[in-house]
Amino acid sequence: MKQIILYIRQRLSIRLGMLIVVVVTLFFIMLLNFLFYHCKLYIQHAAIDHATQLLDNTAERINGIMNETELVTNYMAVTTTRHLHPDSLLAFTRRTVAENYFLTGFAISMEPYFFPSMGRYFSAYSLRHRGLPASNTTLDSITTVREGPFEYFDALWYKTPHTLGTPCWVDAYDGYNEGTLSSPDILTSYCCPMRDADGRYVGSVTASLTLKWLSGAFASLKPYPNSSAIMLGRDGTYLVHPDTTKLFRQNIFSDADPKAQRDINILGRSMLGGRSGMMRTVVDGQYAYIFYRPLERTGWSLAIVCPESDVFARYNRLLVMAWIIVAVGLMLLMFFCYQTVCHAVQPLRQLDERAKRIADGLFDEPLAPSTRCDSIGRLTNSFIRMQQSLAASVTAVRRCNDDLQQQNDNLARAYQLKLETNRRRSAFVQDMYHEIRTPLNVISGFTQVLSAGLHELPDDDVADFTARMKQSAADIKKLVHGIANTPFQS
Repeated sequence: MKQIILYIRQRLSIRLGMLIVVVVTLFFIMLLNFLFYHCKLYIQHAAIDHATQLLDNTAERINGIMNETELVTNYMAVTTTRHLHPDSLLAFTRRTVAENYFLTGFAISMEPYFFPSMGRYFSAYSLRHRGLPASNTTLDSITTVREGPFEYFDALWYKTPHTLGTPCWVDAYDGYNEGTLSSPDILTSYCCPMRDADGRYVGSVTASLTLKWLSGAFASLKPYPNSSAIMLGRDGTYLVHPDTTKLFRQNIFSDADPKAQRDINILGRSMLGGRSGMMRTVVDGQYAYIFYRPLERTGWSLAIVCPESDVFARYNRLLVMAWIIVAVGLMLLMFFCYQTVCHAVQPLRQLDERAKRIADGLFDEPLAPSTRCDSIGRLTNSFIRMQQSLAASVTAVRRCNDDLQQQNDNLARAYQLKLETNRRRSAFVQDMYHEIRTPLNVISGFTQVLSAGLHELPDDDVADFTARMKQSAADIKKLVHGIANTPFQS
C-alpha cells in the first residue's frame, strides 16, 4: 500500500487525473442528487395522484353500486306496500335480484303476524348463487323462499331501520341462520323501513351485498404489484384485508405494528373520522404509503397500502443504473484524464529527466525546442536556454579550471625548483664555510703566534709562517673570486 501511495505521489499525471476526477465526481454527485431529489418528489407526487385517483374511482364505483342499491331498495319499499301479498312479495324479491346483478340477496320481512295465516314470521328472501364474476350473470342461479321461522326481528338488518325509522346501511354481518336460506359469505345490507298508507311500520326491505363481491371491486385497485386494499367498518374492524384471518377478528388499532403504533392510531382515527389523506408509515416491517378516503353513506373507509419499494421501484432501478453509468463514466473519465494529462505533462517529465542528468553532470545533451504557446512550452524553451547558458558557463569554468591547474602545476614546479636551489645554496654555503674556515684558521693561528713572539722566532719559521699565511690568503681570494663569478638561480 505504501508503494502504491509513493508511486501516486511521484506521478504528477495520476495526481492531476485523480484531482480532476474528484472535482468532476463532486460536481456530478451534487447535480445527480439535485436531479434525483426532484425526480423523487415528482414520482412521489405522481404516485399520490395516481393512487388517489384510483382510490377515488373505486370509491365512486362502489358508491355507484350503493346508489343503485339504495334506489332499488327505496323503490321496492314504496312499491311493495301496494301489493302486500305473500306470493307477490316472493316474486318481487326474485325479480329484484334477477334484474340487479350486483345484489346478492333481497328480503322483504314483515312485522309479527302481519299475515295471520302465515303465523308470526314471514320473510320473502331471494338469494343469488354466483357462478362467474358478477359482470357475467349467465351462470348465476337464484333461489327464492319464504324463510323458516327465526327471530329475524332482533337481526341487525331488521332492528336498525325499525329503531331509526330511516333507511340506513348496516355493518357487515354473518347472514347464516340454521334451517334457513343463507349466504355463506359475509354480507352488508341496505335496509329501508316499509310503512303503510297510515304511516305505520309494517316491515323492512333489505338489499344485501357480499363483502366478497365488494372485495372483487378492489381487485383492480392495485396501482403497484405488491399494493393491497383494506376497508374498515365503523369501529375500525377489517371488512376487507389481504390477510383473510384478520377479517371481523381484528381492527386497525389492535393490529398496529409496535414500531408504527402512534402513526397507525392517528391513521385509524383519521379514517374513522371520515377524512381523506395520505400517510407514510411502517407496515409489516417496511415503509409504505397509505392512501385513504371514506365511503360517506356507510361510515366505512377505504385505503390502499402501497409499499415504498414499489412506489419508487422504477426510481430505484433508475438510480442504480445511473450510479453504474456514473461509475463507468468516471472510470473512463479517469482513463482519458490520465492519458490527456500524461500527454500534457510529457514535456515536464522530459525536463525532470534532463534536470536529473544535469544534476549528474551531463550538460551537452540537446533538447528539442517546444512549439507550444502555453506555460509548459515557455518553460521548456526557457529550460533549453538555461541548459545552453549553463553548458557554456560550465565550459568556461572548465577552461578556467584547466588554466588554473596549469598555473598551479607551474607554481608547484617553480616551488620545487626553489626548494632545490635553496638546498643547493645551503650546501654550497656550508662547503664554502668549510673551505674558507681552514685558511682562516691558519691565518688566525699564525697571526697569534707571530704577535706573541715575533722577535723570538727564527727567521725561517717567520718566513714559513708568512708564506703559509700568504698561501691561505691566496686560497681565500681564489674562493671569493670563484664565488663572485659563479651564477646563481633563484
